[in-house]
Amino acid sequence: MSLLHRFLNFAGAAAFALGAAPLAAQEHPLAQRAAASDVVVLAQLERTDYQYTRGFPVDGRAWFTTLLTYKAPRVIERFIVKESGLKDNECYFPEQVAGQEGPRYLLFLVRDPEDGWRGHPDGCALEVLVASDNRYALRWPQPGFGGENGRGDDAVQALVGPMDFQGPRSRIDASEMLAHQREARAEAQFLRVDGTDLMPTRGIELGEFRALISDGLVNEDGALQARERRRAATLRQALDEADRDGDG
Repeated sequence: MSLLHRFLNFAGAAAFALGAAPLAAQEHPLAQRAAASDVVVLAQLERTDYQYTRGFPVDGRAWFTTLLTYKAPRVIERFIVKESGLKDNECYFPEQVAGQEGPRYLLFLVRDPEDGWRGHPDGCALEVLVASDNRYALRWPQPGFGGENGRGDDAVQALVGPMDFQGPRSRIDASEMLAHQREARAEAQFLRVDGTDLMPTRGIELGEFRALISDGLVNEDGALQARERRRAATLRQALDEADRDGDG
């Protein structure tokens, strides 16, 4: 066995003993957010009950119905998300109009110290729309992705594609804007102007986004096994490259 092989085997054993921290550090920030969340679900907003100051919500609760569960300690069909105060990443949601279908969100939640759920402090929600072919897709761009203008980093942008949407939030009422203001917003956020409405034209298919955050969705019992599989794959690749280079 060459010195390189011995070194790689030793490095692999050390990484396993430490929980493979170097590989965990390579996870995407959104996967890290999912890993730090107790609950990651696709859910539909039912109603809100907020207190307002100068037109802005400052305290209250929002009710949701679960559509898809990606990570949860138990089956959760309906739940409440609490929020209070003003902060960098608030977890408030728009008021619901009676009789209208509620918007959908991919939620990142943590346990409330007293009871129930609160939004993850790095960002609690990504808005999900329904594409014209009935697939769920995350609207792009939006603040929850981070980066400049909510567009996310290169890994996020690589998943973006043109889409047509239907249902809640597929049309944004911009009638209070002047025409040039609608045009400016449309250009900045990849929207299409249709009369006085703005329509999203870009999105990320939810299944593809799930793959990006999959490391963060592994439950606690399976996390070490998943990291070990990634470690083993990395070592195998390094050994294969060493053999091809004639070092083996």
